[in-house]
Amino acid sequence: MKKVIVLSLTIALTLLAVTSQPSTAAGLINEMQGCQGLIDFLDKKLESASSKYDDDDVTKVREGLGGYNQYIQREIVSPGLLQATGGDKSKADDYQRQVDSYKESLVTQLDARYPQNRLFSDHAVAINNCAKKAVPSGQELEDLKEALNIMLKLAQLN
Repeated sequence: MKKVIVLSLTIALTLLAVTSQPSTAAGLINEMQGCQGLIDFLDKKLESASSKYDDDDVTKVREGLGGYNQYIQREIVSPGLLQATGGDKSKADDYQRQVDSYKESLVTQLDARYPQNRLFSDHAVAINNCAKKAVPSGQELEDLKEALNIMLKLAQLN
């Protein structure tokens, strides 16, 4: 239990420490695609493990991760793809389809690596590592912090 509290505190402090760092959309696109794939995997995992965990906890984690996924798309991926294509929306849409395909393949790989119907603390750590590179603000940040702390709690239930 002590380990969970220390890890929770570390995650909260890390997120707070990097909230003032600006993110550059173009430089983060590739890394954030992987983060979005991880979020898609975790959403799928929570859907299949929902009977194992408290409904409110699952809802809060899914909302926190979903908000973070939307932040990544809105602030990093979409503008970055548009910038990479010189403002050509059609080409950016083509690239987005490639991104979506990559995320699907990542979910498949993660399913193979984590076939268990549960969350691991590794998952929270991986999302926290994403958040170190691209930090939302306001309510999105608060929801993400809550989701990470709940994920750590759920990982300890197994």
